[in-house]
Amino acid sequence: MQEYNNLEKRFSEIIALRQIDAFLDWDRAVFMPEKGVGQRARQLEVLNVKIHELSTDPAVGNWLDKAEATNDLNDWQRANLELMRNQYIHATAVPADLVARKMNQETKTEGIWRKARAESDFSQVQDALARLLDIVRETADVKGKALGKPAYDALMDNYVPHMASSEVDAVFDDVAAFLPGFLNDVLAHQQEPLPLNGPFAIAVQEQLGRHLCEKLGFDFSWGRLDTSAHPFSTGIGNDVRITTRYSEDGFINSLQAVAHEAGHGFYDRHTPEQWQQQPVGASQNMGMAIHESQSLSLDMQLSRSREYWEYLTPVIAKAFGRSGPEWTAENVYRHATRVKRGFIRVEADEVTYPAHVILRYRLEKRMVEGKLEVKDLPEAWNAEMQKLIGAVPPDDRRGCLQDIHWYFGAFGYFPAYALGAFIAAQFGQKIRKDSPDYASRIRGGELTVYGDWLRDNVQSKACLYKPHDLIEKASGEKFNIRHFKKHLTERYLEKEYKG
Repeated sequence: MQEYNNLEKRFSEIIALRQIDAFLDWDRAVFMPEKGVGQRARQLEVLNVKIHELSTDPAVGNWLDKAEATNDLNDWQRANLELMRNQYIHATAVPADLVARKMNQETKTEGIWRKARAESDFSQVQDALARLLDIVRETADVKGKALGKPAYDALMDNYVPHMASSEVDAVFDDVAAFLPGFLNDVLAHQQEPLPLNGPFAIAVQEQLGRHLCEKLGFDFSWGRLDTSAHPFSTGIGNDVRITTRYSEDGFINSLQAVAHEAGHGFYDRHTPEQWQQQPVGASQNMGMAIHESQSLSLDMQLSRSREYWEYLTPVIAKAFGRSGPEWTAENVYRHATRVKRGFIRVEADEVTYPAHVILRYRLEKRMVEGKLEVKDLPEAWNAEMQKLIGAVPPDDRRGCLQDIHWYFGAFGYFPAYALGAFIAAQFGQKIRKDSPDYASRIRGGELTVYGDWLRDNVQSKACLYKPHDLIEKASGEKFNIRHFKKHLTERYLEKEYKG
């Protein structure tokens, strides 16, 4: 038992340093001046090498061997130990110099990406991304050998553990076959909403974002809402940070981002307090598919529902001082659920969103496997967009520069987004079944009904179970893509799904 106690102490130190790393990254994204990027790159490099040293200490391997041989651990401790072993394998597979090179190049590439994106010029970041991809491939190779997995699967293991890319291929191929025809049906069925003409003052949008946070149950005594170029969240327990972005042209996207990031924040907040400084209590260790299911539950399942806009529309109209036929709940709901062949993933509707993700998954897998070079990325991106969504972006900013992930080295993450949407639909079916008065409660402004179910059935379980077991325990059945198709059919075609 002493060896296990040693492990808990060591991993609490590692987690504390990782939290510092996350907050330094948050500070860089929200507050840091442009010229500070190189300095921050060096800081993050040193910090991550220190984390690597603590994680790969030979003593950790000895403690793991001895702790795994004991029978004195409870279920939480046993799950914690399993995660420690997995993290040890990941850490020891990668030499310290590779960790340093990767962190340094990630920070530099992301800084270049911000300027390239603003100027819609992929050529500015092409060479930096190619250098980063070389390091990512090197990392994937050594991790794949240690884990006994293909290179891409080794990267995906950081974000979608206990699932092989071959399984993802099967699910995504199913959805990719379903979506094009379904998209055509929805476009033919939907009614055009009356326009909501701006400008919409950003100061008012900020007030509405804070109001929405509070109605969802986000408490500003333990959380913050700020602004960044790309919405994201970080933190744990009593220090949770989320961001959104604003445009005077519209308010729906900023509110959707608030709901999305609040969903992530709730997961980080609601894991059991006694485990928050251990791997079993770090929600990201469950895998980002489950994490994304929490954000997409609020972003897509809840905040694109008719009853949600029946509550929120009068609040928004009053805040902006607007009235008229375009400010009915039904009209705003049509805007929130309007389907189109758009270019931007984070602004995509529920129908096309999985196609955006499938595109990125297929491209990043090819890049890691050496089947697609960085110089060919814009052309490959546009070809996949045409095939899956039927729209080609007019510039790099709305094409392969729009997402931050590849430019800070997060290859293997993208599958989690679509899987999260599918899981969220399955959870949504169960929430409505468990709460027959769900719609009336949401209509009355009781938005916490959704988050409360997620807290009790998902978030409070942290990493006690493996992802597929958690889905089954929470929803009452194994993962089934049918729930997502059913949800889309009922909401967007307003008819029963018979598939």
